[in-house]
Amino acid sequence: MNRINSKYRELIIDLLLTNLVWIIAFYLFNFIQLTNINNNQSVLSYPLLQKIEGFNMLISSITLGTLLGLINYYIQRNSGQLRSKSYGYIIITYSVVHLILVLVVISIVAILSVSIFSGSFDKENLRELFDFFLSKNLARILIFTYIVSIIIFLVKLINKKLGEGVLWNLILGKYRQPKEDCLLFLFMDLKSSTTYAELLGHRKYSELIQDCFSDLTPAVSACNAKIYQYIGDEAVLSWKYERGIKQADCIRVFFLFKSIIKQRSKYYLDKYGFVPEFKAGINGGKIMVAEVGHLKRSIAYHGDAINTAARIQGQCNNFKRDILLSEKVVKDILKTNQADFIELENIQLKGKKKKVKLFSINQFKI
Repeated sequence: MNRINSKYRELIIDLLLTNLVWIIAFYLFNFIQLTNINNNQSVLSYPLLQKIEGFNMLISSITLGTLLGLINYYIQRNSGQLRSKSYGYIIITYSVVHLILVLVVISIVAILSVSIFSGSFDKENLRELFDFFLSKNLARILIFTYIVSIIIFLVKLINKKLGEGVLWNLILGKYRQPKEDCLLFLFMDLKSSTTYAELLGHRKYSELIQDCFSDLTPAVSACNAKIYQYIGDEAVLSWKYERGIKQADCIRVFFLFKSIIKQRSKYYLDKYGFVPEFKAGINGGKIMVAEVGHLKRSIAYHGDAINTAARIQGQCNNFKRDILLSEKVVKDILKTNQADFIELENIQLKGKKKKVKLFSINQFKI
């Protein structure tokens, strides 16, 4: 239930922000119209439309914001199915849908608002609306709303490509100076990757990695994870420490991903001749977050917590386990969750002075 509420909350927040941007944009457009003294075909030229202009702007902006926000949300949630389409194709399709939506919304809102404010919809009102739809002002509205819509779409697209929240942090310069944070990391790597690469060849092996990471996307979204980076056939996920621990999302994401791969086993068998398997290592703690690079800027994590997570993942083959966790993570998970962890042994990880006790788990309710 909490997970479902979280999804709806994310959608509602996204729609509210989108609507706010559209409301501001429409009133900005109105301000531009008012200050353009040479605009002889403004909405203000039509007495009836002048009365209902504010109503129209508010209803139109909320309606458009909601509809286009839902379309953006659908695109984000179904990026896996859209992966085969180019960004150009998506933008052109989005543009056509936008044009149709704007015309439909403006028409419906205009007719309803005229009926409400005038008490009827007679021939005079119809003529006035018809003149408005033939005016240059409608073209200006279409161009303005298209620019706003594309800006919103591209910002969300870039934000998704960089990783949720990274774009805003870069714009605000939040990590120009390194800051301490407490994060949870999961390093996940394809088993027998060298063997598969030799078996498939580099082209088909790349397609395999694309398919696997595409199937990882719904698990990442469902478990509120952020994709820190992809390194070859390895994916690194992160959470704010408490968020990843509270509902054991750091474990849940791995088993959910395994179940998705299992459901698509026929696809993998038919295309590649085997079903891929992954191994994972989990650890968390305090790290430093900093903005790095000049030619290419990104947010980087530095510290023992992330290094240890990578080292733990590297021990999966030695213990013949799919997933390994540090003792600290296991203890914190058990405070709010029930799980049957398997205690292994204390080992000396590379670069660590003290030995680290490792745990594993065979199954987890997803």
